[in-house]
Amino acid sequence: MARSKSSRSSRWTPTQARKVLDQVARSGVSVKQFAREHGLGVERLYRWRHRLQGGRPGAEAAARFAEVTIRPTAPAVAIEVELPGGVFLRIAGDSRVDDVVAIVSRLAVR
Repeated sequence: MARSKSSRSSRWTPTQARKVLDQVARSGVSVKQFAREHGLGVERLYRWRHRLQGGRPGAEAAARFAEVTIRPTAPAVAIEVELPGGVFLRIAGDSRVDDVVAIVSRLAVR
């Protein structure tokens, strides 16, 4: 999917942009890495994603919830959270749930 200089500067239709953004989502890599690997501008990908979402942050991904059971008697070894794209956030040691919630709430979903 490497593009020549002339196609990099050409305009995309919304259909073309959706196709590329679908490929980004399926690739499992960051937008920045995908852009670098395919000779695209990372700003262009973010701009099109924003346009196609109608300016609504996070509109492309529906929130998903999972039931969590907290056992106060279990020793806290690590807290692990799976993020989109198969990324795991592991907080090792004696961590409080409040601290983990504060960290996760500040992560930018991309």
